[in-house]
Amino acid sequence: MDIAYAAGIVHLFLSSFVLWIVPAHLVFLADLVAFPASLFFSLRTIVIRLNQKQPQIAGTLGDSTAPGLSEQCADRLDSKTSAREMTTDQKATRRGQHRSDRTADPLIEQTKSESSGSVTTKRRVPRMRLAMLAAQLLLFAMLLDFVYRPLLTPGKNLTVFRPGYVSHDSARLHIRYPEGGKLELRYRVNDINSPWESAGKFDSPTEDTDFTTTSALINLRPSTKYIVEMIVHQPTASVDSVLLDSVEFKTAPGPHSPTRLRFGTGSCIKPNFPYRPTMSPDIYGFESMLEHSSGMDMVMFMGDFIYADVPLYFGASVEDYRRLYRQVYMAKSSRHLLRKVPMLHVYDDHEIKNNWHDQEREPMGSAMTAYNEYNGLANPPPQLPGRSYYNFTHGNVAFYAWDTRRYRTRWEDSSSAGNGVQGATMLGAEQKRYFIEWLAEVNHTAAVKFVVSSVPVTTGWSNFDSSQDTWRGYPTERSEILELTKYIPNLFFLSGDRHEMAAVELPSGNIEFSTSPISQFTFPLVGKFKHDINGETTLHYRRPGHVKYGIIDVDTETDPDVPKIKYSLYTTDVDRGHSPAWVYEAKGVPWV
Repeated sequence: MDIAYAAGIVHLFLSSFVLWIVPAHLVFLADLVAFPASLFFSLRTIVIRLNQKQPQIAGTLGDSTAPGLSEQCADRLDSKTSAREMTTDQKATRRGQHRSDRTADPLIEQTKSESSGSVTTKRRVPRMRLAMLAAQLLLFAMLLDFVYRPLLTPGKNLTVFRPGYVSHDSARLHIRYPEGGKLELRYRVNDINSPWESAGKFDSPTEDTDFTTTSALINLRPSTKYIVEMIVHQPTASVDSVLLDSVEFKTAPGPHSPTRLRFGTGSCIKPNFPYRPTMSPDIYGFESMLEHSSGMDMVMFMGDFIYADVPLYFGASVEDYRRLYRQVYMAKSSRHLLRKVPMLHVYDDHEIKNNWHDQEREPMGSAMTAYNEYNGLANPPPQLPGRSYYNFTHGNVAFYAWDTRRYRTRWEDSSSAGNGVQGATMLGAEQKRYFIEWLAEVNHTAAVKFVVSSVPVTTGWSNFDSSQDTWRGYPTERSEILELTKYIPNLFFLSGDRHEMAAVELPSGNIEFSTSPISQFTFPLVGKFKHDINGETTLHYRRPGHVKYGIIDVDTETDPDVPKIKYSLYTTDVDRGHSPAWVYEAKGVPWV
């Protein structure tokens, strides 16, 4: 194998790795070096091959001898005949075979000079080498499309209209509309006989917020289905008003009311991964989730809605982050799912940068501006203004969503947060205080409680950075929290982040469902999940699958004293996601 083939194979491997295995930043940078190097060696070899000429004796074209050489050849053959065992006929036979082999070579083209009788041999390029070159060019074009699509199609004209948090009497609606004019929201109960009501007109959002805003409908009825239309009024146009879009949702039951709740859970998405050549990149996990969206009350998305640094970090400006959010909302399955099902969010590291633990340092400001514009402001109201952690209820089911990034101890500020240094915290003092107060409040008012964490509580993962990045790296605070939650009946933890799935009974007796990715890579043969360690019991673990998400069904109506909780894992690796790959029915306990 020559250097051109070797360089080409390296480039093809690196491109394929980024497109279909892991879109790693360093692998992409290595491929940016490998491609021009392999291209240089391939073209150099081809040029040399095409220009390579070699004189041959006329006999290769069937002449018996060449001028000026026949006597010399004959003399040499005669002088050596007696010293060889091979007969003259045998030699002639061998020469004939040699000529036949050379003239049969499809890569050799021979021409004979009329004046001298000499033969010129010119080589053609092997088909394998041309195929290699074509494959290199094709894969590199795919790679550029995958990486730079946000710059090529920045989505400046994107319109978004989706429901966010829906309570028993209100609904938050996230809007992006860049065309100007007056907007109006009108709504009615989802019954053709119900009259329309107007929530009033308001100015279109401006460029200062990337044309996004969040509006609220109030004084709604509990447990009621609504349809909402967004209308733009532009008197200068040929018509006075235009219907832009519509959404549907169902309000939650009244506070503390028994309920049946169905919601999706998961994290981590990257448009068009694994890569497919297409003009309209999609999010394949959302596409699968759509199939099961009927009757779904919401989706709890637990971070890594964008990947700001994978496979390339474009920059720290607000626009660099906004552009990535627009890519997600442009996807066909995003538009369909988010129009139909309210989605709530927590953020994780890739909304900022990988393994973010630098608190308020840049680019935290730019990243959070874009996050709030596109996701955060449509969440339930935060515990305090300017915070991202929040809690809410759906009937007698309670949720608390942590912010596990902004307040965590910096690794550099202690010898290692992973060693349980005294005072190392993930939540920060303020957030932890509010969480403990929430636990006391819902202990006897909510039948089921869910604590949402962007990173896993289980210590089972040993992949790369988990000793610092997950709750495994904060064992003191983790133990303190589990010491409290073990006394809270029917409390479950929900998490994502690891690009794998694990259901674990923690030492406190609480169960954690950690599910990801909804649509991203999974680590191939890297790291190891440790089963049944540190007082934990592994109920289920799954690594394979670019698409993995959970659907949780909660029933507090059938038996108000003993709730039912069912978790269903879906992955397109099993029955293409049409049916669950694993189902777990938790044992609810009396809670009153």
